[in-house]
Amino acid sequence: MKLTLAFLFISVWAVCFVAGQSETDQKSTMSNTDQQITNGPVAEYVSDSNCTIGWSTSAPGTMTVHYGTDRDKLTRTAEAVEGKDGRNYHVQLSRLSPNTRYYFRVLNGHEPVSGIGTFQTVSQSDPPIRSKAVIPQ
Repeated sequence: MKLTLAFLFISVWAVCFVAGQSETDQKSTMSNTDQQITNGPVAEYVSDSNCTIGWSTSAPGTMTVHYGTDRDKLTRTAEAVEGKDGRNYHVQLSRLSPNTRYYFRVLNGHEPVSGIGTFQTVSQSDPPIRSKAVIPQ
């Protein structure tokens, strides 16, 4: 009787362990490529030295933006701020040069989740621009 109960206990424990491992493995194999931008990214605000970029995603993630003045060398990085729902993001780019074209790409972790977008800062004498559409290329 004791041997039967011990076998039953071990069998139930093994089934639970395997089920837990399967769920964990499923989550860990889910790649950042499953992450999709559902809206944006758009340059919501552009001044002579700052730009705010916003976007929405299909699932929460660790979002950053790589950007720079050379499309092939996005050497600067900014961390995105996650909205309360975990699917809306904003990033503030600062210390930008006036009247300069910038390129950017959104990443989840280290994986790109957008194409390369672009915006141009205004000259110092011009007023800031709000809601300028940015279409990733």
